[in-house]
Amino acid sequence: MVVSSRRALYAPGVIIGRWDIASLVDARFALDGGAMFGVVPRPEWERAAAPDARNRVPLLARCLLAIDRDAGRVVLVDTGPGDKWDPGRAAHDALDRAGLGLDAALARRGLGREQVTDVLLTHLHVHHAGGVTRRGPGGALELSFPRATHHLQRRHWTWAHGPSDRDGPTFTAEDFELLAHTDQLHLVEGEAEILPDVELVLCEGHTVAQQLPRFHGDQTHLTFGGDLVPTRAHLEPSWISAFDLQPVTTLEEKKMVLAEALEDDGVVAFGHDPGMAACRLGEEEGHPVFRERVEL
Repeated sequence: MVVSSRRALYAPGVIIGRWDIASLVDARFALDGGAMFGVVPRPEWERAAAPDARNRVPLLARCLLAIDRDAGRVVLVDTGPGDKWDPGRAAHDALDRAGLGLDAALARRGLGREQVTDVLLTHLHVHHAGGVTRRGPGGALELSFPRATHHLQRRHWTWAHGPSDRDGPTFTAEDFELLAHTDQLHLVEGEAEILPDVELVLCEGHTVAQQLPRFHGDQTHLTFGGDLVPTRAHLEPSWISAFDLQPVTTLEEKKMVLAEALEDDGVVAFGHDPGMAACRLGEEEGHPVFRERVEL
């Protein structure tokens, strides 16, 4: 199950059709175990994720790097929490970027921020979109990926500007508001194929209009689980984060995504698992279950 590990942080990636896909890690962090697993009793979830003295479980902020070998596009899925955190909040979430960060991860693949052509944001929660902006040399905010088009669902953009009291703290305006004053924000209307062989799967349980990219090719696919399936432990349909606005909706969406992965031996990539970037599924008693690790 989910364990604290530094293994497989820099795996070589997999090929899905025209796309060469790898997992990049921006940071380590930790969140309350009860929040991550909702109504699941602690004796069950702590076998999957051992908590620290403050009841926090270890997580990674994983992004995807997808390179279109045919068209030369360099796509980043999510940006991680970035480096703008104040010390108090960083300590609260045990945020640790030592030896990590997207600059180093991109450099290991011979790339820099200026070469990223597209940033595909699943949603704007801070652990996924904190790195959209950064502080420039003079302290002013600037886009972290200055040449990239940023793709996001229009309904989620609207929600992030007026969230509920329940999920308001998960958004930080300085992470994304700069996009409104540029021509680099592409607001998507529902499920669409915005890039060749890239389908957007729309999910409403975790937050309004979370979009999960699904890369197609060679009669299979890879779906980035985002916060629908953040870790291997969350492959169990009823293991749902307390952060989710509509947990019953999450349950049904997760069943659908996992069943579709099982149909064509697809890959499910995790956004937060500290020990595993992705997996393929098997079937037990008619239900999708973990089968094997996939190195990304």
